[in-house]
Amino acid sequence: MRTLGTGLVMIAFILLESGQRQRAEDIYRECCEITERSGQANLWFMTMALKGILATLDGRLEEADEIGRQMRTRGQELDFTGYADVQEIYAGTGAKLLLGKNDEIIRLVGSIELYSKIMCGLYLTITKPHAEVIEFLDSTVVARPGIGTPADEMSAVTDISNLMAAVLVRHHRAAKLLLNRFSGTGLCIISLTFPTCVARHLGGAAALLERYDEARKYYQEAIKVCTEMPFRPELALTRLNLAELLLEHYPDEKKEALEHLDFAISEFREMKMQPSLERALRHKDILKA
Repeated sequence: MRTLGTGLVMIAFILLESGQRQRAEDIYRECCEITERSGQANLWFMTMALKGILATLDGRLEEADEIGRQMRTRGQELDFTGYADVQEIYAGTGAKLLLGKNDEIIRLVGSIELYSKIMCGLYLTITKPHAEVIEFLDSTVVARPGIGTPADEMSAVTDISNLMAAVLVRHHRAAKLLLNRFSGTGLCIISLTFPTCVARHLGGAAALLERYDEARKYYQEAIKVCTEMPFRPELALTRLNLAELLLEHYPDEKKEALEHLDFAISEFREMKMQPSLERALRHKDILKA
């Protein structure tokens, strides 16, 4: 039962990453039944991690965060804290990022060396100055031999973390290499550690490289992915990104930009995504001025 349940959870993650959310949810329900029948503690933690990820996709971010806390408490009760901490990372890190709970991310991810390495680029943007992030990207992305080739064994989740960091600190060379790595792969989302839409970050990289039409196409692709899944927080973030692109580089399309911006603001308020809400409202203040 434990082997079956573990295999099904892994399949669910793969289905999510290829955009097949309904099939992933069918498997999630099967996992819940197996967990109930077997009484396996580790299956309970894995199923709860998947539950937290699905809650994040729905924009139920505080619920996903609470699922993580429940897992931590259960882990302490069962003297299972190490395993519980890993599964809490899966269940709640994405929600914590969106809610702006960086201190909790530092506590959770920083306590497990493996995961601080897996999401190192993004983690460093939270904990270190930009100069150190740039130095890190120089050594792990720019200087990495065979990046993007079949011989490159770097995990997708790590390089999406690096791509997010590259866009944030405006590291053009790293952004270009990682954009080339993920372009055309068909990877819809990253499901483990911090659920996020790949096409949105490719759009951010293209915009940084001043390839604005390409960036717009990636954002449109991200909107399609996030609408079909659905993936509510990433849809709102993508529409904010597209609004910013249109306002800055397509002045004749201000009306569409404002529609995207208003949509994003409303969604951020409802999901309590305070950092993103503040960023979106700054654009409204600038436009009013």
